Amino acid sequence: MKKILLSICLLSCCTMLKAQDSSHFVLKGYGLYDYHYATGSIGGAAATLSWIPRDARYTLSFGMEYVSSNRISANLQGEAVLLGSEQGKHLSLVNRYLWRQYPSLDIQEFTGALQLSGHLHHCNLALGLCNRYAASLVQRANGGRATVFEPMNVMFAIEGWWNDEVSEVAAPTWNAGFCWSNYNDFVIERVANWFFSLKGYYSLNEKVNLTAEAGIHPVGSLNLTASYDGWFCHLGGEYCF
Repeated sequence: MKKILLSICLLSCCTMLKAQDSSHFVLKGYGLYDYHYATGSIGGAAATLSWIPRDARYTLSFGMEYVSSNRISANLQGEAVLLGSEQGKHLSLVNRYLWRQYPSLDIQEFTGALQLSGHLHHCNLALGLCNRYAASLVQRANGGRATVFEPMNVMFAIEGWWNDEVSEVAAPTWNAGFCWSNYNDFVIERVANWFFSLKGYYSLNEKVNLTAEAGIHPVGSLNLTASYDGWFCHLGGEYCF
């Protein structure tokens, strides 16, 4: 599996470099702190590299996350603009693939998702479906593995921002908003198990942004608990080149 993920990463990078003269890249990274009574305090880090062509009609992203002994994740995502307006509003189709491994539980998980995402002036809306396949890393005595398949899980996201996010006149130097959803870049929960977070960023210059996010999440690893006292914090930044 690690060789497959490495091959996907190298293929993505080669595709990006081939069109570098007419595109730009965005490197995002953050450190994270997560607390839940079932897992305790855990820390980690994540990074995502996105390739955006000059016309911004589509985007290709690859990211990885490491959260102490709790999970290791990799995410491959493509987004294509279906409809757009001169004011910057657009409707896009997002296809994403997520792999996660839980070392402490000897379980790995594969998720494929397809969703529609609408980007408006002060809010973003997304709705889609995903299929999840989880398998034990430990073989049974008969050579098989314990597996779970979850078809057609609903994904949703409602995100609002104080300043106009799609204005072509001038990008805001700072912004603050909220997000209500059942997923983020590296976690996709069931539709009833949602996240609620507050977000913000500050632009140091045209290439560098500082980012922050803090919120609550209602469940532990693999939805094995149902306590609503979990919370998380992400601190990081973005670099455009």
